[in-house]
Amino acid sequence: MNKKFAAVAAILFCAMGMMAQNAPGKYEMRAGWMASVANISWPAKKGLTNEELKAGYIQFLDSLVAVRANAVIMQVRPTGDSFYPMSQEPWSIYLTGEQGKAPSPLWDPMEFLIREAHKRGLEFHAWMNPYRVAQHNDSTLIAENHAMREHPEWFVQYGKQWYFDPGVPESADYTVKMVEEYVSRYDVDGIHFDDYFYPYKVTAKDAEGKTYVVDFPDSVSWKKYGEPFFKNKDDWRRNNVDQLIKRLSKTITTLKPWVKFGISPFGVWRNASSDPVRGSATQAGVQNYDDLYADILLWTEKGWIDYVTPQLYWKIGKKIVDYPILLDWWIKYSYGRHLYVGHSMGNGAEEIQKQITMLRERGYDKAQGSFYWSSNALVRTPRARNGEAAPKANPMNEMLRKENAHIAIVPPMPWKDMTAAPEVKDVKVAGTQALCEVSWTPVYSDNLMYFLVYKFPKGVAVDTSNPAYLVGKVWYDNESVARYVDKEGAKGEFTYAITTLTRNNVESAPVSKAVKISKSGIK
Repeated sequence: MNKKFAAVAAILFCAMGMMAQNAPGKYEMRAGWMASVANISWPAKKGLTNEELKAGYIQFLDSLVAVRANAVIMQVRPTGDSFYPMSQEPWSIYLTGEQGKAPSPLWDPMEFLIREAHKRGLEFHAWMNPYRVAQHNDSTLIAENHAMREHPEWFVQYGKQWYFDPGVPESADYTVKMVEEYVSRYDVDGIHFDDYFYPYKVTAKDAEGKTYVVDFPDSVSWKKYGEPFFKNKDDWRRNNVDQLIKRLSKTITTLKPWVKFGISPFGVWRNASSDPVRGSATQAGVQNYDDLYADILLWTEKGWIDYVTPQLYWKIGKKIVDYPILLDWWIKYSYGRHLYVGHSMGNGAEEIQKQITMLRERGYDKAQGSFYWSSNALVRTPRARNGEAAPKANPMNEMLRKENAHIAIVPPMPWKDMTAAPEVKDVKVAGTQALCEVSWTPVYSDNLMYFLVYKFPKGVAVDTSNPAYLVGKVWYDNESVARYVDKEGAKGEFTYAITTLTRNNVESAPVSKAVKISKSGIK
């Protein structure tokens, strides 16, 4: 970490006043994963109408907003296909039921997905899989316009699935081009990869019935591109992934410097038995470095990624992979990049509450938030996923609403643009006690993304560092006048304060308006 970055980070951390406390502060990442592969989250099933798709997605977003989340991680490229009209890849099988088949009537789901997220104050991170092509081994189900048809030499079958061969340079070029097109076209806040790099090991049985690990079938690319330059195939495989991450980082940053690039790896990098110096005190059966050929520590140390979200899906006290041991290990090796912990909501509300408390006790300077796997835990029933009303009682929802007591802002990243957007002008308050409208005039900036609305009662000084008085987050939709409707229905003397928020969540100074609210009007 260079001195300039360290100084900026230290100032930011202190200003947020969140050192070593377990109460939620103003800055904390709270994100929900939504998987499209195998119709896990959205779409709930193949072949839904456009209106059903929209209603189901909005149900997820509203469930996230209800627990005061501030980001959605939506899987938009599950298996070498996509949820948007793209020149390079076919429509996803999980959208219409047939890969390459366009929705009818034709529309761009991506525009809708991103806009609806932003309207609700949620960052939209596009979750993509770099190598997985199909969760089956039937090549006849691959669309005619899929790259596999034109370039079968880029692909391999492993187990019962198809993959891009990471050792083929052209497959890496293809992935970079895909991400480049997506980032160029859409107002996305982040690009997100999970733990699927080289696939998890497949096993089989020999003639004697003994189980063995099937080697990934990249002997052709190894002979051509690896063996002449590398002594070890494992090192070559890791280098293939390293170079892809490095290229993607440069591509994203060059196109849109504010777009974040994050990775959610399997929870164990290496066991101490494999690496006595940097390995964790765990006994995991899978290791990122050795089995998935993903050297996450290199990517964070080099600054190629902006955040890391290890999947710490085990319960506190799990002997061979204990949550607190791994939490502290990832804190140690995040190298100044943001650390968001991935929680498995399937562990139950009580366990997740304990994990979040433990995370917050470490302090904001060490860990900056949580990802929830998955958003399904907040919308529990298939009926609700199809757009119908969510169940009234949901223990996970109730727990998160209590734990996330106030609105939280996604933490700014000090290595990105820390310049605030211009302050608003002409703050006005009109209406009555029952319905109070706050309006203001934005000052245009291409870096302006949101407005924050604070409400302070009489006798409380305007202090935007305290999230208890943060009541609203309003998306800047290029309107000449922005508005927030206060439905609290309280009468008395209050001061409303409005600040701007950039794409990197840097806040401006407040502009305030003191008013007296009564049943008959506002003065």
